[in-house]
Parts: sequence; C-alpha cells; structure tokens
Amino acid sequence: MRRPAWHSGMPCVRNALSKSIMVACVGAAVRSAPVLSARHGRQHACIVPKSIQPNSSTERFHRQLAMHQKSLVTLEYPKIIERLTREAAFSASKALAQQLTPSDDPREVRRRLALTTEARRLMEQRPDVGVRGARDVRPHVHAAERGAMLAPAELIEVLVTLRASAHLGKIIARLDGSYPLLMALAEDLPARPGLEGRIAESISEDGEVLDSASPELRRLRAEIRGAQQRLQERLNNLVNEFRAALQEPIITMRSDRYVLPVRAEARGQVRGIVHDQSGSGATVFIEPLVVVEMNNRLRELHLAERQEIERILLELSGEVGREGPYVILAVELLAEIDLQLAKARYAGLINASEPRISERGELRFDQARHPLLTGKVVPIDFTIGDEFSMVVITGPNTGGKTVALKTVGLLSLMAQAGMHIPAREGSTVPVYTDVFADIGDEQSIEQSLSTFSSHLSRIVEILRQAQPGTLVLLDELGAGTDPSEGSALARAILAHLLEKGVTTIATTHYSELKAFAHEQAGVANASVEFDVETLSPTYHLRIGLPGRSNALAIATRLGLPEDIIVQAREFLGSAGVEMESLLEGLEADRRAAADERYHLSMERAEAEYQRRELERRRAELEEERVRILNDARARARREVDGIQTELARMRAEIPRQRITPEKLSDLRARVRALDERAAPLPQPVRAPEEPEAAEPAEEVLAGPLQIGDTVRVRTMNSRGELLTLPDARGDVEVQLGPLKMRVRAREVERLSRRQARAESSTSVITLPELRPVATPDLQLDLRGQRVEEVLPLVDRYLNDAYLAGMPFVRILHGKGTGALRQAIREQLAHHALVRSYAPAEAKEGGEGITVVTLQT
Repeated sequence: MRRPAWHSGMPCVRNALSKSIMVACVGAAVRSAPVLSARHGRQHACIVPKSIQPNSSTERFHRQLAMHQKSLVTLEYPKIIERLTREAAFSASKALAQQLTPSDDPREVRRRLALTTEARRLMEQRPDVGVRGARDVRPHVHAAERGAMLAPAELIEVLVTLRASAHLGKIIARLDGSYPLLMALAEDLPARPGLEGRIAESISEDGEVLDSASPELRRLRAEIRGAQQRLQERLNNLVNEFRAALQEPIITMRSDRYVLPVRAEARGQVRGIVHDQSGSGATVFIEPLVVVEMNNRLRELHLAERQEIERILLELSGEVGREGPYVILAVELLAEIDLQLAKARYAGLINASEPRISERGELRFDQARHPLLTGKVVPIDFTIGDEFSMVVITGPNTGGKTVALKTVGLLSLMAQAGMHIPAREGSTVPVYTDVFADIGDEQSIEQSLSTFSSHLSRIVEILRQAQPGTLVLLDELGAGTDPSEGSALARAILAHLLEKGVTTIATTHYSELKAFAHEQAGVANASVEFDVETLSPTYHLRIGLPGRSNALAIATRLGLPEDIIVQAREFLGSAGVEMESLLEGLEADRRAAADERYHLSMERAEAEYQRRELERRRAELEEERVRILNDARARARREVDGIQTELARMRAEIPRQRITPEKLSDLRARVRALDERAAPLPQPVRAPEEPEAAEPAEEVLAGPLQIGDTVRVRTMNSRGELLTLPDARGDVEVQLGPLKMRVRAREVERLSRRQARAESSTSVITLPELRPVATPDLQLDLRGQRVEEVLPLVDRYLNDAYLAGMPFVRILHGKGTGALRQAIREQLAHHALVRSYAPAEAKEGGEGITVVTLQT
C-alpha cells in the first residue's frame, strides 16, 4: 500500500513500486544532515517535508504493496483507480493515483479520508482551486543537474510549475484552521521567486528568448536589425538596377543569405555567388558581390546571437539544476495535493460520503451502491462484525448476490485507500489487514483446471493467508461438483474460517448452509429478494432471513404441468418441503411485519402532525394573550402618567392661592375624578383553577427593611418594592408600579411573600391627603458632604421648592476639587423641574454657588 512520498534534492525520486529506491531514499534521508527547509537555503542531501514524514518501516511498506493483488483485480479496484486517474490534473498526480493502494494502518486511513474531506470542502469554497497548468518537470530538473541545456519551452514549464506552487500555497495558507492536513502539505510548498523572475524576464510565454535576457543579447539584436536594414536597402537598389535580369523583382534567402532570383540566360549581368537554382533551371539565386561582406557581417551577428542565447539557456539551466531539490519538491507536493483534489472530484461524481472508521471491526453500509454500476442502481444495507462475523447470502441466480459481495469488498478497499464511498453518511468500515476474494468462473484451460479445481486452488491460498482482521469473500462456495460433497466441503470451510475469527461473506444455493447459518452462533443468513409475480429479482438484500431458490414457484408460474410440480415436491422430500414451507412462512411474517411498521409509521407521522398543529395554535394563542396584556398595560401606563401630571399641577397650585370652601370642593371633585380614572383594569380571563386555602388578610413582618422587600406605603395604601435603605433624613425610595417615589421610612411596612401574592397584581394609587407645603430655605448648603449623599437631597429640595412656588434657589456646594459641583450640575442638566442654572456672581460666591431657575 502506498505511503507518503519521500523527496531528495540530489534527487530522491518518488517511486512507490520500487522497494530498492525507497530503501535508498530512506537511507539517504537518515544519513544526510542537516535536513533542508523548503523555504530556506541550507544545502542538503535529501528533503523530507514534515507533512510527509515516514510512519512505518520499509518492510511494512513493501508488505502492504503485496496486498492480494488478484483479489484487487477481482473486486475491480483497478477500474476505480482508472476513473480516479482521469480526475487528476497532470502526469505526476496521475502517477500517484495509479499507485494508490489500500492501507492497513488505521491512522493512515483516517488521515487519507480527512484529506479527501478537506479537499471537498475546499472545492466547495473555491471551485477554481487547482494546480494551474503544472507539469512534471522532474526529468528536466535531472537533465539540468547533469549539466544539460534546457530548451526554452522546458524552462517555461518549470516557470509555470513554480508559479502554480506559489499560487496554491498562498490560497491554502489563507484558509482557516479547519484544513489542518492540507495546510500542512502546503506549508512545504517551495516559493522560489528569484528563479521565477529570472526565467520570466528571459523567456517569453511563446518560448522565445527575450532581448531582456542579457545586455549583450540586446546589443547584438540591435546590431542585427541595423545590419538587416542596411542590407535590405542595398538589395532594393540592386533590384531596381538589375530589374531586367531578374525573374521577379524580389529579395529571397538561400542558405541563410540574402539573394536575388536571376534569369538563367541573364546570369552574366549580375556578378556574384550562385547559392541555388530552381528545379526547372530557369532561375538561379545569386548573392551579388557588393553585398557579400554585408551578408557575412549579418551572418556573424546571427552566430554571436545564437551563442549568447545558448549561454543564457545554459545559465538558466544551471540555476534550475541548483534549485532542483525545490523544484522536485514542488512537483511532488503539487501532485499530492492534486491527488486529494482528484479524490474529491471523483467523490462528487459518485455522490460519495466519508465513512467512519470502526475500532471494533464493525462494518455497516447504509444505502451502499456499487460505484461502477450505471442506470437505476438499487442500494443495499449491509452489516457484519458486531453480533456476527460471518454472513451467508442465498437467493436465485442474477438476484444480486455477487453484486452485494463485490460492493462490500470494493467499498472497503476504497475507504482504506482514502476515498469516500457511495453510501449514506454515517456508514462505518473497519480497517482490514487484507481482503481476499474468490468470485467468478476461474476455469483455466492452460493449467487443465476445471471450474471447481480453480476455485478450490484459490480457496486453499486464501485459507493459508487469512487471519483475524482480514475480510474473505467467497462466491458460490462449493459449486461445480457433486452437490452433497460440495455442500459438506463448503460447510467445513466456513466452520474453519469462523473458528479462526476471519470476517467472511459467502454466497450459496445450498440449503444445508442456510441451516448452518441459522444454527451456528456468530453466523447470519441473508438473502436477495425475488418477485415471483414478475419473475424478476428486486436486488434488495435482507440480513437475517435465508433466501429461497423459487425454482418450483417459477416453474408453476411459467406453466409447468401440475403433476410434474407435485412429483418434484415428492422427490424433494419432506425435509425440503418443510424448509420451503418454513421460508415461505418467514417471508409472510416479514411482509406482515413490514406492513405493520408502515401503518405504525403513518400513524406516528399523523400524530406528529397533530402535535405540531396544536403547538402552533398554542403559540398563536400565547402571542394573542401577550398582545392583549401589553395593550392593557400600555393604556394603564398612559392613564397613570396623566394622573401624575394632573396631581403635580394641582399640588403646585395649592400653595400659590388661598383655599376657599368653593375651591376646596372643586379640588375634591377633581380628585374623585382622578380616582375613578385610576380604577384597576379588569384582570385577564384565566382558566378556572382549584380553590386555594384562604390566607390571612394581613401579615406584617417585623425587623429592619432590606432592599428588594415587598412593602406597603401606608399613607397611599399601595404595594411596591423597596429600592433603597433609609438615608440621613429617614427617606426611602419605593417602586410603585411604573412610578418611583421617595417616602418616609416610618410610612413603610414589610409584607410577607404570602401577603404579597394575595395583593392585587394591579396597583391602585390612593391619593394622599392634601396639605400645605412648607416653603424651604432659599439656599441649600451642601458643603463637606459626599456626592452620593447630596444628590437625593438636591432632588427633594428642588421638588419642595417647586411645590412652594419659588422661582429660583441657590445651592451652596463650595469650590474645593470641583467634583461635587460637577455632579450637582450634571443632575440639574437633566432635571425636569429645572429651566436653567448658572454660577452666582463673583461677589456672591462665584463658582462655589449654583443659581437654579425653576420651571414656571
């Protein structure tokens, strides 16, 4: 089985089929020191990137390559590899794909599968990702290392490969942390900008050496253009001079020299050197003597140009040779990454998914399909390795037994090679140390072996190598000989494999093997369905139920005389008839159970639909209830706001005027109107509940007040929540519904939680008794107090001043550090009763006093 590649700078060539080369490379890697980083310039003998460090011995590597090759061919694994190879982008990755074999190392299998998964996600995110025209330039590099001159086209291939390496490395480096394996591979992709730039400035994309390759080449080509221009002008003059002697008035070339086409009979008129003549002899091509020196000079310049081009190509080839280890590393890592992309593309073509690797040897395929079948493919469900390690599949010919056998074997090989499998996500496969398969007609004329002998030879080889942890697939076990002996031999072989603990799947027609599977612990029957009505298989595989041959049923369906059918049943014997009757009964029970499951699933689906409908209706009713409550609360909030506004206005009017009996009656009428507006809203309708035991009408708790207590303000007969403890003046702050009020602590009493629940959820505000408000001092002195102490005092002072009808007040806070002044002025800036404020005049205290103008 293939292991990650090894890379050498001088060079270690990847060759997964050659043990000797692998050993040489491993040995060189071990002996060489130090190891060269792909992105730094220390010289080395062998590059071994950390993303592909060895994880097994060479002997183990070679043993994996020797996995039962005949079984791989039997299970059509090479055809999968052929299709995978088509998805690879260039020859190096195609070679890797052709060398891809299953691994028996669980860690390596998980790594391969994870790489394929990462590549699929990367292609979904970046559909354009790829190696961008990279080429396998390792032969060019080896030639350059030997001192050979590379052609311009070969240098361009090196350039394209290096650019592809740098580009792909940048793409993968910008990915997030969910691509650890691809990022580890791309981390070693070499970037050689110096070599890229040197080739790019010297060779055009068409493979021409550019003038910019060297100053000398630029100079020579400039001289060549000048010499050609002078020569052309001289020859044009000669054409005009000897026009009568020319076959055509043109200038042409022979032997890389400019000549004139002269008529044979006029050749004496043009003195010069004859370089050629036409096939008819009517035209001779003469280089006039007057331009011989000019032609010679042009020829010398061309020779110098050619020599300079060769020098440039040799220089570039030398640079490629010196950078050879990095170029080879780029090719091999690009091939490794492209192989993962090829596996991802193939997985997309066959609609595959990543299988889970089982540590307990359990294999479970859900809706598995053979990847080489086309058209309408019937998927199968298959399990083995948990409750039983052997499955015996029975059923009619062409029913799908062999396809099921090949599907299980081929998908196991694909998974161990790191490929996704065409099965439902969540399928599980163990890592087998080897897979053996004896499927199909192996008759050999050259070896004079019959079908039975050929099969038996393969089985002998398999029994010799099969061990616990291997998978054995046997098709038509015991066929091709006397049924009695074949059945006995097949049973003995299965018993031997079962005793050795070998996971085995076998197909057969023998009824004795059905009984063996039914009676023997660790063995399960399986069968492929056959529709007797249509005389065609359904290809559905059933685990746990043996199959029927259906020969008599098919014969009856096709019209064989009834007396023959009866006689056949007599010849079948009582045991055979009982077996067929038992299988027929089991089949009927299975169908009845399937029908019952179908009806139960329909009922379950209907119940689920009803549950979802009820849940939806309940959610709608809840939304409607919440909306109604919110509307009611909004109306109540607006009513309370209006009442508070009216109360504030009435309290502000009382101190400003003398109360007469008539005005007092008017105020009482207005208070009664407010009381009616503040009546509690009706409670939402609730479902009737069980009557609760009556609670005490009153339960007042003793002890000090605590923040969060449920309290009643006695003067207002209202319940609320205590927000602050008593301050220096003995006031507390209480939340009454949407209102916050400051009241005397002696007016507040604690309520028990039971009493709080018994109170109405909608507070009713009882208007306090109206009494005259004492006029506060004109100036409030706060010097020497802390910020947290003075802010409540300022708020209460402003309220009292406003209710007393004072137009302005003075707050004495002192100058000090300015912290107290700043806090007070910030409070004044947002106070509803303050119209404006400003520092006092300098002679009255300046910044130490703030004059506050109240609202009117």
